[in-house]
Amino acid sequence: MEILVPTLLRIKPDALQKLGKYLHQEGFKNVALFWGEGVEAMFSNTITISLAAASVNVAHSETVFTNDIEDAFKSGKNLPYKVDAVVAIGGGKAIDYTKYVAFVTQRPLIAVPTLISNDAFASPGSSLTVDGKRKTVKTIVPHGVILDTAVIRSAPKHFLYSGIGDLFAKTTAVFDWKLAFKKQGEPVNDFAATVATNAADTFTYYNHKDMDDLEYIGIIASSLLMTGISMIIAGGSRPASGSEHLISHAYDSVAAKPSLHGLQVGVASYAISAIQKETHARLRCDVLESGFFDFMKENPLNKADFLKAVLLAPQIKENYFTILSERGSMEALERFIEDDDLMKQMLA
Repeated sequence: MEILVPTLLRIKPDALQKLGKYLHQEGFKNVALFWGEGVEAMFSNTITISLAAASVNVAHSETVFTNDIEDAFKSGKNLPYKVDAVVAIGGGKAIDYTKYVAFVTQRPLIAVPTLISNDAFASPGSSLTVDGKRKTVKTIVPHGVILDTAVIRSAPKHFLYSGIGDLFAKTTAVFDWKLAFKKQGEPVNDFAATVATNAADTFTYYNHKDMDDLEYIGIIASSLLMTGISMIIAGGSRPASGSEHLISHAYDSVAAKPSLHGLQVGVASYAISAIQKETHARLRCDVLESGFFDFMKENPLNKADFLKAVLLAPQIKENYFTILSERGSMEALERFIEDDDLMKQMLA
């Protein structure tokens, strides 16, 4: 089986200033730029100079205002024939949208995240609106990922904490995947599980967790990148998404004001670890040492909505075995949410 992974990868300070050089080295002479909302105003000057210096022509440029699959399809139809590659610059919505444009036009995608709130920038799927409902659709694996750690550091901190929360999920998700094998014989791709586990380990065991440290920003980014790679290897989301993601998706549907995906997933991962038991000590340390707890204490999720989401979570994905499928798990999880000292402060 052939596994496609990004072949161009730069995670470093000032990488945005060298975007033109990187594209030129890949042989891309004419590109289409897709900007997230507000991103062009912040970075157009840097990117224009970089592309011009490398003789890379912008054949098409547009701002992404929507995540609707029909709009992305129309954008693909409108691409000039001479475009060699599409470049997504911005957050998750812009990258997901542009992945689909690249998929339908069969052009290489260069992902240039300006913030990292989850692992989607390197995953093989996109979260798009299809017939009015949010769905994950198959798209394309980026040919390249250019991530400027100085740009990521300057983004609002809640995006970084969201990315950190999404990393917590890899510990609980791999546990759920192996539990599904033990209880139902669901195949586990050991290599994909190892890649996801190692990505989480890289983050956990990095000692200098300082949001102003560019090396730490790089650790978060590279760990999220590798969890995206683990999903490519697995051919699905299992190594990166388990019971904690079911709770987050359920929270999206019941909460009056859903939060960022990674923040919801981070809180849910900590809660799930309590009933998984063997993952709990690690997740408690991660939540405390990363600053995630301090952030969520100031920006808590709604407790009533979270409890509703816990009850709804097993119904989110049919025939998807997780710890929540075990007898007594729901009751144990509800007790933990009511009694745990950290949960009491991350929910309000």
